[in-house]
Amino acid sequence: MSVLSSKEFPRFYGRRIGRKLSKSGILALKAGSKYILQYDKFSEDFLNFNKKKVLEIGFGDGKNLINSAKQNPETLYLGADPFLNTTIKCIKQILENNINNIKIWPDDIRKILDLFPSKSISEVKLLFPDPWPKLKHQNRRLIQINFINSIYKILKTNGTVTVGTDHKILKSWILEKFQANKKFEWLVEISKDWQNRPEDCFLTKYEEKAVNEKRIPSWFVFKKK
Repeated sequence: MSVLSSKEFPRFYGRRIGRKLSKSGILALKAGSKYILQYDKFSEDFLNFNKKKVLEIGFGDGKNLINSAKQNPETLYLGADPFLNTTIKCIKQILENNINNIKIWPDDIRKILDLFPSKSISEVKLLFPDPWPKLKHQNRRLIQINFINSIYKILKTNGTVTVGTDHKILKSWILEKFQANKKFEWLVEISKDWQNRPEDCFLTKYEEKAVNEKRIPSWFVFKKK
């Protein structure tokens, strides 16, 4: 599962491993190795699937990724998350449900964005990315001008980017960065369009916690022109 390349990648902030991996976690990682994308074989693995492709960045507990894949078996879901513990939890669910339309990238998504063929992804989902709320840490936020440009290249025409967040600072940041890019259109007509979770997104553990703590999520959907 190692990623080997001479390319200089963006710096990742934070831990990639939390609690010590359990014996069952290590076994699940081995049993589910076929679901994990390898950097050196990315093109081969990617091109083997002639299906609609959805990229979910930061899948967390995996609830949205798993439920989406179960509901849409003809769509390939690519999940990217740099945290090994959550990757293992997700792989356990994949194995338990015998799901065959998920692939996992267990690392920083920015390391492989350049490997995606142009206009190959129908949807991108970023559900509750780290807000890095301090001003001095704003460059650590995933959503940056360069990141949006990379997403634009891999999205199909009229493809969408869905972003969910419960953090006030990040809400403003998301709108500022996407609206600065004239190649995306914010799909909104009335306030409930960004106050309600899109129908194709499932309630996650993080969102449930945010609501319980009186932090109201906002949902932004941008379409590639």
